[in-house]
Parts: sequence; C-alpha cells; structure tokens
Amino acid sequence: MMGRRKSFGALVGLALLLMVVNLAEARRAGGSSGSSADCRKKISLAATSAGAAIDSSGTAEVRAQGAKQRFKVSMDARVADGTTFAVFANGQLAGVITIELGDGELELNNNNGKTLPDGVNPVCAISTVEVTDGSNLILHGNFF
Repeated sequence: MMGRRKSFGALVGLALLLMVVNLAEARRAGGSSGSSADCRKKISLAATSAGAAIDSSGTAEVRAQGAKQRFKVSMDARVADGTTFAVFANGQLAGVITIELGDGELELNNNNGKTLPDGVNPVCAISTVEVTDGSNLILHGNFF
C-alpha cells in the first residue's frame, strides 16, 4: 500500500512539474494564461454625410497571432495634404491619420516591445472604429 502512495505522489508531482514547464514555455513565447484568441478580421468603414462630402472611404483590420497584434486603419479622402483625422477604437483615441496624396494610414502593433494604446489591446476585442475630423464623424464601422 505504501508503494502505491509513493507512486501516486510521484505522478502528481510530475504532472505539476509539467504544468509549470508548459506555463513557463507559453510565457517565454509571449503568451499568457489570459491571452485572447488569434484573429484576423477586416471591415469596410461606412462614410457619414460629412465623410461623403469629402469623398472618404476606408477599412479597418485587426490581426493577432500568439503574442503579436496589429491594428490598421486606412482611408482615402479628397482633402488637402496634411489634413489629420483622429481614429478611435472602442471609444478611445488610438492615433491620428495624416492624409498625403489623398490617402493615409494608421498602423499600430506590439512588435519589438511596443505597447498598444488603451482601447486597442487586445486587438481581437475591438468592436467599434470611428474616424473623426475633430468635430465630425467621418467614417465608422463595427467588427462582429
């Protein structure tokens, strides 16, 4: 009977050791026990009446694989070079797009230790994207 208890104890200890090693390996690879699922989604952004007035169109894209994440918004608009637009993700400012030759892009990622802004991390949880000119909603869309 004593031999079975020792064997069972050794198996439990080995199982716990393997769990710790797997968790450490996942963290070393950039994952964590609370990481979000991988995703790859792209949507077209709808123009409001203010957006239609400047002939704007755009897309938003989220990608995540393992610990790597990327959020990208691209837009076209018939405005002067240097015109800026604010991009919001989940209601929080994500960044700014500056138009050059009729188009512009905001690309955020967590490569090389970069930190994603609030509302963008994790990218797979982004539900709403809005582009404004500071006072008017120009483009908007929802990830489903």
